[in-house]
Amino acid sequence: MSDAPVVDVRENLRLLGTAHIATSSVEAVRQQIAEYQPDIVAVELCKSRYEALISDRRLDKEGLLKVIKEGKAPMVLMQSMLSAEQRKLGINEGQQPGAELLAAVEAAKEVGCEVALVDRDIQTTLRRAWKRMKFREKWRLLTSLLDEEDEEDLDVNELLQDSDLLSSMMEELKGFSPGAGEVLIDERDTYIASKISGLGEERRVLAVLGAGHLNGVSSKL
Repeated sequence: MSDAPVVDVRENLRLLGTAHIATSSVEAVRQQIAEYQPDIVAVELCKSRYEALISDRRLDKEGLLKVIKEGKAPMVLMQSMLSAEQRKLGINEGQQPGAELLAAVEAAKEVGCEVALVDRDIQTTLRRAWKRMKFREKWRLLTSLLDEEDEEDLDVNELLQDSDLLSSMMEELKGFSPGAGEVLIDERDTYIASKISGLGEERRVLAVLGAGHLNGVSSKL
């Protein structure tokens, strides 16, 4: 049996928490779909994050200026915090971020389950978070990116792909910037809970979420 956290909110609604880039999380997703036999598998992804997960687009440093000009600077700056989290967690290059979310979508489709993407659009979330940050907080975030000595390509999509790593970054950001943290964590918990509730109580729903969102979402359902 998997030790992945599970919360049964009601008879027809189960939440499954996943861990960072772990084979056990992928196994837990498939196991829960087989055992719980849901009608719908709800996944903590928006369309943008899902598309990033199934593609292999990378942002090299030559494209950084273009990204900033396109108004995507908040995502790039927050990527620096993701890089710090990756180093602390000791993530290996060969591990695939977000594998458990992709497994949830694939396993659901294999057995004919409906898939629901229940997260708010990441661009909307990051823009709102950016606006809530104070100037000194933005400056510290920018400085952390400029001080980055890693010469590897900046992989912005990793920010979009790994739900639990994203949650870990969000918790750190909440302490760093309470305003942004409220947008990134609390608002998203409320949004996700609302989307799950909107799926209806008559159908059996399994929701696959980053473990960092499990308590917040379950408390709002």
